[in-house]
Amino acid sequence: MAETASAAEQRLAAPEQRGSLHVADKVVVAIARAAALGVPGVAPASATSGLISSAIGRDLPRASAKVAGSRARLEIEVASVWPHPAARVAADVRQAVTSQLARLAAVQADAVSVTVDAVVRT
Repeated sequence: MAETASAAEQRLAAPEQRGSLHVADKVVVAIARAAALGVPGVAPASATSGLISSAIGRDLPRASAKVAGSRARLEIEVASVWPHPAARVAADVRQAVTSQLARLAAVQADAVSVTVDAVVRT
């Protein structure tokens, strides 16, 4: 007789014992950039194309990350849209990045440093 799905599931090891997950730095960076772009008041990359940083190939938002296991430290630079308060935008970016990393990659952000590098009118 065929084994039922529940019987097969009972024989499997617990999920945390079946293997490991390594999330690369570049994946953490991609999630952080996407999360930052979803925050109201963060200028899209197209709005920063005339800035000096864009002219030298450093579009905003940009991010860097150091990942160790399931923990990360990030630095994120964004442009804020006028008249959004820069402090509020930075706090919202920090929260969005922390939340999305936990939800999408099971990575805990130990530190998220956010710098508002520019203010643009859209």
